[in-house]
Amino acid sequence: MLASNASKKIKILIILSGLAIIGISYMKSALELEDAEQAYYSQWWRLTYDDQPPLYTWLQILINRLFGITKFSFSFLRALILGSTIAAVYLFGKEYLKNKDKAALGVLLLSTIPTYIDFTFRRLSHTSLLCLAVVLTFIIVNRLLKTKTIVNYLALGLVISLGILTKYNYILVLGAFVAIFPFNKSIKEIVFNKKMGLTISIVTLFVFPHFYDLFSNMYFMEQLHKSVALKTSTVKENVIPVLSSFLAIGKSFVSLILPLLALLGFLFWRKIIVIKKENVQSWLKQVFIAQVVILMLVFIVMKIYKVETRWLLPIFIPYTVLILSLLQINSAKQCLKYGFGFFIFVIIGQTMRTPIEKFLKISSSVHYGFNKISEDLNTEFADKQWVLPDVTYGGNIRFLNADKEILSLDDFTLPKSLEKQGSRVVVRMDSDSFFILKSNVVHRVMGFGKEKENLSFFLD
Repeated sequence: MLASNASKKIKILIILSGLAIIGISYMKSALELEDAEQAYYSQWWRLTYDDQPPLYTWLQILINRLFGITKFSFSFLRALILGSTIAAVYLFGKEYLKNKDKAALGVLLLSTIPTYIDFTFRRLSHTSLLCLAVVLTFIIVNRLLKTKTIVNYLALGLVISLGILTKYNYILVLGAFVAIFPFNKSIKEIVFNKKMGLTISIVTLFVFPHFYDLFSNMYFMEQLHKSVALKTSTVKENVIPVLSSFLAIGKSFVSLILPLLALLGFLFWRKIIVIKKENVQSWLKQVFIAQVVILMLVFIVMKIYKVETRWLLPIFIPYTVLILSLLQINSAKQCLKYGFGFFIFVIIGQTMRTPIEKFLKISSSVHYGFNKISEDLNTEFADKQWVLPDVTYGGNIRFLNADKEILSLDDFTLPKSLEKQGSRVVVRMDSDSFFILKSNVVHRVMGFGKEKENLSFFLD
């Protein structure tokens, strides 16, 4: 099955990865968190969805129009993005390294990053799209260094718009390029070229409507701030300013690439790879250094003490190419052969993970379907508007009732005009005890899901 050249191997990986993502989704009884969110939010065209920019949901709406509200729709979009990212990493490596085998190895290194394999195959949405946007940014910059054409500047504007409208932390990637342009003549020539006006115009045209909508609503901004604080901060008594930020990002970065470091260490030990003796300065190396500095400064200034490894994933991916540019590989063909085999093994492992978990009775939220809640709502409250506790519940219920408009209590960007007071049933979790008024409960579901949650239904 092994192909004889690098490009064929990459094509095989793209196809197998896509099939695996789609297959994995059909082995689950419920939608993953991100798929449930998209099942819920893709009910409406909006400029703002919760604490994420809108682009991924817009793409999901288009896919849903083609294939309906199905598991295929949600997994197909993720498969399309993952395949595109693999192709983009290979293309960037091929153009930067000028070596197809090394470019393919850059893709194969991704299989040693647990966060990439686990999350992109099974659940990530916005972060997966950001991975693609970041790699495309590096491709366009690399091309602009060679030819400053109108097409390349237009492409840069589109890619930057793609990144900003995917996740806000794309700004950190742009920050690294901005930080080095005073010290890098080639990057400076890109920035100060008069064609940069085309790039700025395109970015302004595409991102302005979203940010106007976001900043014009103070409630949105307050909720966004609370969401960011919740995701990135810890209890203040348990942290040391500055030091805790360094430790948080350091721990997350090591967790992200530890298996990769172990692999490189083994290859060094076996003398399969060695560090190149010549110390060649490159724009990619300078951007990497600037990126590390930018991250550190942002974490310290914003007092960020908690970092998920998946947040660093998009920022790190292009630098697999940098790693290979610094190495001399003494047996590239053999590395390509074994690396390709390992990636196939990882794909098979991810595909079999859900049935293995079920067989071994390893509890997971995706093993618990939402059919019971859906049946009760249809039986007792078919004529009411349904309001679910959060978007995970809302998305799963909408998946089972594609023709029914579903609302969620935690959707802070939900237009008030959609709420039908006096003609709706509201479902709340009993753990949300502040809102539970036993006298108004009209229906109950006991011991639901992995957490054995008790649910109360209210008429409103």
